[in-house]
Amino acid sequence: MAKKRFDIKNNLLGGAFLTRSQMAGQWVFILYIFGLIFLYITLNLAVINTQKASSRNLRELKNLKADYTSKEAKLQAQSSRSEIILRLQQSGSSLKDPTEPAKRVKKYGSD
Repeated sequence: MAKKRFDIKNNLLGGAFLTRSQMAGQWVFILYIFGLIFLYITLNLAVINTQKASSRNLRELKNLKADYTSKEAKLQAQSSRSEIILRLQQSGSSLKDPTEPAKRVKKYGSD
């Protein structure tokens, strides 16, 4: 019995090698390999999307932190005593800077 020559065009690309009796029992294994490849690609895409989202979130967090720092510095400058006195004078307020230090008020009956 002469052995048939393996023809790449007909056997491999045409799928004829899958119809042989030896390969007919391998369908489950081929489907299993296909499933693993599909799972691998799906998980890789999910990881890549997660990494992109994480880098986007880190970038946004840095921007928000910089914004917070600038607003905090502006608020600190506006809440300084000299700035408050200057703004009161500009608005025409009659409030004056206290000349005496603050006193502690005690409740009646407490030590």
